[in-house]
Amino acid sequence: MSLKKLLTGLLLLTIWPLLADSRIGKWCESDDGGDSCHGYVSYFSNGDVYAYGVIDDMFYIATGDWRQVGKQSCLNLTYSIFDVTNEQPYPIDEYNFCNEVVLISADTFRYRSESGSIETMYRFSNVADHSMSPLPQYLVDNASQIKPDKLFLNVPAGKYGLYPLPLQLAPANVSFMLSLDTNTPANLSKEQDKQEQWLPYTHVQWGDPEGTHMRVSLHLPLESPEHVTLALEYHQPGKVPFKKRIADDIVRGEPVLIQLAWQPDGTTSLSYNKQTMQYQLPLQQWQSYFMASNAKATFQRLTD
Repeated sequence: MSLKKLLTGLLLLTIWPLLADSRIGKWCESDDGGDSCHGYVSYFSNGDVYAYGVIDDMFYIATGDWRQVGKQSCLNLTYSIFDVTNEQPYPIDEYNFCNEVVLISADTFRYRSESGSIETMYRFSNVADHSMSPLPQYLVDNASQIKPDKLFLNVPAGKYGLYPLPLQLAPANVSFMLSLDTNTPANLSKEQDKQEQWLPYTHVQWGDPEGTHMRVSLHLPLESPEHVTLALEYHQPGKVPFKKRIADDIVRGEPVLIQLAWQPDGTTSLSYNKQTMQYQLPLQQWQSYFMASNAKATFQRLTD
């Protein structure tokens, strides 16, 4: 091997890791040279990916991981997909693919797609995040046309229903209706009931599912099966959860109007039944999930 080839090889080994490091941050996917963005992609230094956007009247949230070997950039992504006008979900999809990196600079990320076309992303921030802010341009332009439908879950005893909610912002001000009715397990003896400790429960959750998160929850105390309890919960790994009972006289199946406002410093306001409570509940991520267990649950996010 000549000295020239050896030096060239060493240079490439040095350049490609630097290119991979250069992509860390949040990027805009655009069809007009970066003037507007139909989606955003965050690349994290630990190899995680968080992306969201609108394509062909579908809103998507993609999570997964990325890696780069030489020029090859490969992503393994799981997509949660929704009808953009009513937020109803399509089946979750997975997509694994590789692109060829052409150039990563301070402002642009160019790559050759699987189809052979050269695509360009534009840097939005040097910091990757899990927020859905800013909104894709389509949602900004068509906000008045987005009218979320009600989501109904009927989850049998011992099972869980999980639904990722789109269109949440960080910081955010979110209004939603939430209701809960119970699914009584069939042919369940009192002893089995005591052993399994089934508890009808539903909640809307924000934050990192594996880390710090908060919940607005409805649950049915076993000692009072006719009324539902509304609570605010805040969970941190390794610490005793913070739980604040907001109300305990809600009728089963009765819709409850909740308004939740959150700011980057952790200031959280929960409004219910003409009263507003304020807490300091810091979150580093802003992802939302609706979950139900052993219950018939209804959720509807309300637009402004």
